Amino acid sequence: MAMVKLVRFGALALLLSGPAWAQQTTPSADNGGQVPALVPRSHEERESRYRAAHRVILNALVTDRSGKPVTGLKADDFTVLDNGKPQKLAAFRAVAGSEGIAPVRVILMLDAVNNSPKDLAGDHKGVERFLRQSPRNLAYPTSIGILTGAGTTVSEPSRDSDAVIGELSRLTRTVHLYDCSDTGGGSDQVFATINVKTGSTIAEGQRPDEKTGCQNERFHHSVSALKKLVVAQENEQGRAILIWIGRGWPLLLSREFRDDTPGVKQNQFDNLVLISNALREAQVTLDSVFSPDLFRRVELRSDHDNRLFNGVPTEREMTASSLGLQMLGHQSGGLVLIDGKDLAAEIGMCVQDAESYYALSFDTAPAAPPNEFHSLEVKTNDPSLTVRTNTDYYAEP
Repeated sequence: MAMVKLVRFGALALLLSGPAWAQQTTPSADNGGQVPALVPRSHEERESRYRAAHRVILNALVTDRSGKPVTGLKADDFTVLDNGKPQKLAAFRAVAGSEGIAPVRVILMLDAVNNSPKDLAGDHKGVERFLRQSPRNLAYPTSIGILTGAGTTVSEPSRDSDAVIGELSRLTRTVHLYDCSDTGGGSDQVFATINVKTGSTIAEGQRPDEKTGCQNERFHHSVSALKKLVVAQENEQGRAILIWIGRGWPLLLSREFRDDTPGVKQNQFDNLVLISNALREAQVTLDSVFSPDLFRRVELRSDHDNRLFNGVPTEREMTASSLGLQMLGHQSGGLVLIDGKDLAAEIGMCVQDAESYYALSFDTAPAAPPNEFHSLEVKTNDPSLTVRTNTDYYAEP
């Protein structure tokens, strides 16, 4: 039977979370019920909320030609470019990870949705080796996370390496590897002619093969789980280094997937904006360890790959691939590592980002349209130095 092209309905099904505004309730004289009443805010409170909504905070790692962190730089040594235009710094601070109101926290995320049992077992050993090679008192509070069919589970952070190893064993001891049939990924119900939940259509009378449907299901599940995780991090103090271990989720690039409709593209773009802004606002650096060979080195990327890495200005350029783990990680200022020979060493490279970095911020003008794309670049006066930080953001009115 001929292969049918499938709409990427998984991305369209991602639900956006709206803001939770503070409200007071007062009794209604008419019906005795409760009606919402807005909480009055002072001018100072409104100004404070406005500044918070239009201030961009960046964590910038500066390295020399040998890859070693560079310390001792001052605010005058930096230039922040927003869409190519220099910005005035609102705040500047040189940071060591254990300083500040809250120390940098580390989350080691294992992926039981997109990895094989053999890969997951190897990842477990690599994480355990990293923890056993570390001092008993870890430099930063560390959590173990795992992505399963139920979503992400993250343990309480601890600086006790033995306690973290215990959590690693507990979370992986009885883990059930993701099977698309668990959520109906290979069922006739999910691949009905009309997907009622999303409105996406599939060629009438056709049913994609199980492999293609499972790719779509894993993509949807993985992106949804990451979104919930990073949004939750906005309530935590300080910076987080999220190290996602595994191959990442499917990019849905094969010819079996039909071109996305404008509605699907808009929904994908809305989710990209939400995740991208949440990563930046929660000060989460997303590192991708053991990524596909396609993204091994910058110099080996194709024009298509570079467009994905450079960000998506509007929904017209949007594809499911733009929500890939590697692209989101790169745009958050994280590392994309694939060597695979020493997982413990690669985790160590990611954690080293917290040892010495610079926190910079600047204020933005309100955007004309919502979700206005801005490219970011941070430079130093010394062109031999390399700066790694967020590569873009989406401005709001």
